[in-house]
Amino acid sequence: MKNRNRLLAAFLTLAFLLPLAKVSGQISDSVIASHLKITAELVSHYVWRGSMATGSPTPNFQPTLAYTSKMFEIGVWGSTDFVGTYKEVDPYVSVTGGPIKVTLTDYNWNLYRASYFNYKANETGHMLEGSVGYTGPASFPLSISWNTMFYGFDKKDTTGTDKSIKQAYSTYIELGYAYGPASFFFGFSPWGSYYTAYRNEFEVVNVGVTLTKALKITKDYSLPLRSTFIVNPSGGYNRGDYVHLVFGITF
Repeated sequence: MKNRNRLLAAFLTLAFLLPLAKVSGQISDSVIASHLKITAELVSHYVWRGSMATGSPTPNFQPTLAYTSKMFEIGVWGSTDFVGTYKEVDPYVSVTGGPIKVTLTDYNWNLYRASYFNYKANETGHMLEGSVGYTGPASFPLSISWNTMFYGFDKKDTTGTDKSIKQAYSTYIELGYAYGPASFFFGFSPWGSYYTAYRNEFEVVNVGVTLTKALKITKDYSLPLRSTFIVNPSGGYNRGDYVHLVFGITF
């Protein structure tokens, strides 16, 4: 079993690295650079799908490193606070075809639970999630996404006795609409899940609006700013996270 978990960890790592190595050996450095996506965001505190991800509201630095090519993107997204109590590292791969985008994400913010390379179902801190999203045309910019965790740390006790721990298949569905600099969103969980503290019920967990603005620094460079107002009627995973106002700067 240990060997199987190590092989799975090695496979996922290679699945991320090999495409980059293959590309780097076939095309010039300038072409590779044109396909690299390197961004970072500084947020006042880290709220994910209606709930605060960290134990307390502390600023987080959130970098992205990815390779993009036409419809394909493979990369790693992360988040780290400034007090050394939180770290998240999430590899992902996505394919976009027209208005449809399909994504596989390997979440890991439970680094204290097990080794990062431990993928054993009942020990791992990883949660694998499949997502499908649709984004409408500029004439009607409505979006919808379906996101379901299907493997790993996302477990629930179905009997209340710790004797029937099963995969929860936590699901988050979000509707969005863009109007100029404003983006409105309405997110809910259709059944008991991570977002509802595994209660067996439908709950709205993430409603709000994001406003964006470009702060002009020089003639050729502007700094993207955003502010997001979030309401979680369910109170979030910890049952006390009802309202958030998050400020972010993208570099």
